[in-house]
Amino acid sequence: MDTSEGPAVATQDRAALAANWQNLSQEGYTAFEKRRYVQAETRFQDALKIAESLTAGKDAAKARSEEDRQDFERLTKSLNNLAALYHLQAKYEMAEAMYERCLDLKLALYGDDHLEVAVNLHNLAALSCAKLRWEKAEILYKRALEIREKHLGAEHAELVPILKNYAIMLRRIKRDDEAAAMEARKGAIEAASSL
Repeated sequence: MDTSEGPAVATQDRAALAANWQNLSQEGYTAFEKRRYVQAETRFQDALKIAESLTAGKDAAKARSEEDRQDFERLTKSLNNLAALYHLQAKYEMAEAMYERCLDLKLALYGDDHLEVAVNLHNLAALSCAKLRWEKAEILYKRALEIREKHLGAEHAELVPILKNYAIMLRRIKRDDEAAAMEARKGAIEAASSL
């Protein structure tokens, strides 16, 4: 029996699934931008199902091949897309579950000191603020900022969103001096970036 066709068919199936995932994700983004949230949710959920099927039975921590890593990256993007949608709709528990699952996968894929991890920490920090969980939000903002500073430097423009959101949080909890310092740092980075 010739099994040489088996992997090729699996590869073709995988390629078709990956292309379908991409199309559904793009349709979800488009619907999201047009504020068609029900349509966006449907597309993102369908994309998530495909991403889950591509990673079924696999362990993110053991994903060594480029193909496996891409499959898990699709899964993290799908989880993040749904989390962002749920966050926007104030479905905080659903958003948190998606963000945390995404973070767990990113930690398994990249380790705890990667820029992709910082993205999720920032998202979870913003969600924690929405839920008025200030202590948790501050821990998450500090860690996200620390990772970005380590990899990008203390003056990089990609620090601005975290500094902005962290300062907003500090204002809300009446820590105005710390917020002002954060805002001044953000302003200095923005001024340097515009030169």
